[in-house]
Amino acid sequence: MFAAAHAPQWRRLEQLSARRRLTGAEADELVSLYRQGATHLSVLRSTAPDPALVSHLSVVLVRARARIASPHDLSWQQAFRFFSRTIPAALYRMRWWSVAVSAACLLVAVVTGFWTAAHPEVLALFIPPEQQRHIAEEAFAAYYSEYPNASFAALVWTNNAFIAALCIATGITGIYPAKILFENSISVGLMGAVMHGQDAAWVFWSLILPHGLLELSCVFVAGAAGMRLAWSWLVPGQRTRGRALAEEGRSTIVVVAALTIGLGVSGLVEGFVTPSGLDPWVKIGIGVLACAAFWVVTFVAGRRAVALGADPGLSDEEARSSVAVAG
Repeated sequence: MFAAAHAPQWRRLEQLSARRRLTGAEADELVSLYRQGATHLSVLRSTAPDPALVSHLSVVLVRARARIASPHDLSWQQAFRFFSRTIPAALYRMRWWSVAVSAACLLVAVVTGFWTAAHPEVLALFIPPEQQRHIAEEAFAAYYSEYPNASFAALVWTNNAFIAALCIATGITGIYPAKILFENSISVGLMGAVMHGQDAAWVFWSLILPHGLLELSCVFVAGAAGMRLAWSWLVPGQRTRGRALAEEGRSTIVVVAALTIGLGVSGLVEGFVTPSGLDPWVKIGIGVLACAAFWVVTFVAGRRAVALGADPGLSDEEARSSVAVAG
């Protein structure tokens, strides 16, 4: 009798849970029927535990709960908006951090390269002369053809993504990202000094530029994102520290998605273009185009996205409920 009396409510709950869009009244009805159904399930379990009926009503309630808990279904339009607006806006918000960190890292690499190249005895302290010759004559070029293209692309993508993830995950410290970037810049400078000192400068540039321009850009931006996260916590401005950290954290997650894509492209270039038989200038041109596309997304598409109101630091609900305040 109990099941027969409430079966129409359960069917209605099942129908509303299956609908893609609900009106305001239907959403209220869904919540009300879900609460009633939960009570009914509790009664059934305690008084007349019919396994089949309990199982059926449990499934109906699980579907209803999933429908209530999910604010919306992911659509192609929302996915397009994420890639065309949210990602560029996140990169644009930290553009000057990215530029400053990139310039600082490149400066460290250039100074290291020139200084150690001008002082071979110092370079020898880091890399012995025998190893320098081995790197220039064999190891540096062999690195790019040691593994099959697809495996090598996946390997470098994983390695670079791990470095970027470390920069972001440890960003709240403000120190560890700077340490990672500094050590990476020193390594690039030392390798450049070795290759130039062994008369293999063209080998160095023709192999590192195709993928390195985009790869290093992504690593620099990852470090900038980590340090900006720390800065937002230390200097929150008019926001509370918790709110500042939450907003920057959401924006940083979007940056992670962007860098995953960028490093994936860089890995493909390093795995398939760098070791290929293409003319070196063609390979360098591909690298320049890939890097330019990344910075165009950051500055051009990002500025347009921000002008259209995109804010990766706010959830959709917060963006809808935000109001202007004086001061």
